[in-house]
Formats: sequence, structure tokens, C-alpha cells
Amino acid sequence: MVARALLHNCVSIDPETGIAPRGLLVEGGRIAATWPPDAAAPDGAARIDLGGARLAPGLLDLHHHGDAVLRAPDDAPDALRAASASMVRHGVTGFLPTTMAWPAPELAARVERLAEALESGAWPGAIPIGLHLEGPWIRAEAAGAQPSSGIRPYDAAEAASLLERGGVAIRMVTLAPELPRAGQLIDELARRDIAIALGHTLADGAAIDEAVRAGARHVTHLFNAMGGIHQRGPGVAGALLAEDRLSCDVIADGAHVHPDWLRTAARAKGERLLLITDQIGAPGAEGGGFGSGSIRSDGSAWRLPDGRLAGSHLALDDAIDNVVRWRVMTLLDAVAACTLRPARLLGIEAERGTLRVGARADLVAFDDSGAVLATWVEGRLAHGALRGDRLERR
Repeated sequence: MVARALLHNCVSIDPETGIAPRGLLVEGGRIAATWPPDAAAPDGAARIDLGGARLAPGLLDLHHHGDAVLRAPDDAPDALRAASASMVRHGVTGFLPTTMAWPAPELAARVERLAEALESGAWPGAIPIGLHLEGPWIRAEAAGAQPSSGIRPYDAAEAASLLERGGVAIRMVTLAPELPRAGQLIDELARRDIAIALGHTLADGAAIDEAVRAGARHVTHLFNAMGGIHQRGPGVAGALLAEDRLSCDVIADGAHVHPDWLRTAARAKGERLLLITDQIGAPGAEGGGFGSGSIRSDGSAWRLPDGRLAGSHLALDDAIDNVVRWRVMTLLDAVAACTLRPARLLGIEAERGTLRVGARADLVAFDDSGAVLATWVEGRLAHGALRGDRLERR
């Protein structure tokens, strides 16, 4: 994009102010102003006609494994570049590369390589904005597809070394609050201002309450890899669903959670419900090593040989389409669930996930069917094409 451009003839999907016909003036990679639909372009600004498209903040995925978890630690830069190029085609402008519960030496090496890669600053599309550690401090009996060899209780010395290796790159950690010394871990993460998510857990209500009081703010893939719900007791999933102090994310692919439960979660959580992908890269025709074994696609998700879910094929634009079609969320709520809401969880809502004046010009344009037409990363057209001064439709 040129240094100063007016994106016009579009409908703004603003998670903070609603849906309305208006354009955006972009200057120096930032949103400089909102623009009335009939107002003349400012002097010196190029006009880009979006042809009536819907314009929203760029999407944020807080849980993306990609193929980084299937490759050697030293392949981290290439894996992240591939994810960056792929995700921007789905409207994603920022994401958290997500690890697994590997044994200590391997996890340390992977975190160090990923953190180093994040510092490179040269990305073809979506920006990896930090790391999400999914484990290793989780409950073995609620492991899902996580490798049992890497699951372990909190050890202060090991954790301190790991967190130092990751440094400021570590933005979120998923943990089971009932593990021995979990309170010490939560205190350490809170001290470092790392978002604390509960997941892969069989915690009772007391452990959940204690974790929330200590600083836990979020729940990783609600309903999956945790105790279920019973009519005479909430179980883990029910307790987390009812806990108003916690936001939750869900995998809306139709395989991980039934749409009826997604509707229930949306009603219970409201603005505290987020969308993620938990996407895994393709392991190849012969399957690939992941967590507790090789994985294969059933057409809807990745599964281990014993049938356990191991991750999704989902992209965030498809998650938006799914929850709107299934009447789980309105379009405005669905966009907010993968823009403003995850940005708030990470404390970056002034920069990302918003159409506020002064924020980064990370934007996505959708057509009426929900297909992504174009994605801008800090004002640069990273996906899509222009024909003259008009956005090209394919």
C-alpha cells in the first residue's frame, strides 16, 4: 500500500462500535482516521475501492501449532515463515505459535529456537507475536494428544530456565491448576505478566477458584482435554463455563465441540468467548509423529490411531463462518471473538484487534459469503490484489 490511502466503499465491522458503512484512512502503517462513506478523499491520499466488502481488524489466533511441532527445533524459522504466508490468506495478521509438552531438553531447545525466530522481524504475512506454551505442566489423565513423556509437575529451577530462554516472547501458558506446586507456577507467570490459561485439567472447584484468585484469566479449548459435565455436578468443563472471571476459547470445527455446546458457551460467556484453531500442519501421506503417536485425518480433524483428537484443520475465517451458520454468534460477535477479545487477553488491544485511530493497520476484507478478499499487515497488502484503484475479486 502507498504511504497514505483511503479504503472506501466498504462496510466496517468494528468490534467496539458495530457495523456501519464507513472507510478508513491509513497512513504510515496506522489507522489515521475513520471516513464517512460520502466524504471526499483527503489531499494526497490514494483511493482504494473495496467494492462493498466488509472491512474488519486482522484476525488473531492464540493457539496455532502448524507444522512447527512436526519438524526439528532448528526448522523453527522456516516453519514460522510458512505459517505466516499461509495464515494471511485466511485473514490472520497475528498468531501465537504453540508448543507441546515435550521432555525438558527438547522443550527448552524448541522454545529457544522459536524465540530467536520471532526476533527476526521479516515475515511474509501474519506476524508471530509471541509464544503459547501448552504444557508441560498439565494433567496426564487429561493429556489429549500431548506426549505423556513430556508431562510433569512444576519444578522451579527448570521453569525459571525455560522462561528465561523464552524471555518476553512467552505470552501465554496453559497449565493444570491442581498439580503440585501449581500455585508457585501461577505466581511466577503472573509476576512476568504472562497470560495464564487453565487447560488439560481435572481440577475441582476449589483449585479453579484458587487459580483465578492468583491470576488465571483464561481457559484453553473449553470442553476438550478436561473433565466433562454431569447433571448432578458441573465437572471441570461446567465449572469453567460458569466461572465469570475466566474467558474461554473454543475450536469451532464441528469435530471438537458440538454446535449445541458452542451455543451454550456463547450464551454463558458472552464477550468472554474466543475462537481459536488449534491447527496442526499436514504430516504427509504416511502420517507423522505428533505427541502420543502418528496422526491421520478423518476429513474433519487430526486423530491418533486410537481415535483421540489431535488437532484441527481449521482456519479462523472458517471458524467465523461456522459459528455464524450454526447460529452460535452474530457476525459482529464472531469477528470480535478472534480480534478484540484475544487482543484484550494479551493486553495489546490498543495495537491489534481493533479499528481504533492510532492502531496498526492490520485489516481483512471479506466478501458477502465470508471469503477473504484481502489482508493488510501494518498497511501493507499481504494477500489479495488491486486492479488499478479497486480491490480485485476472484
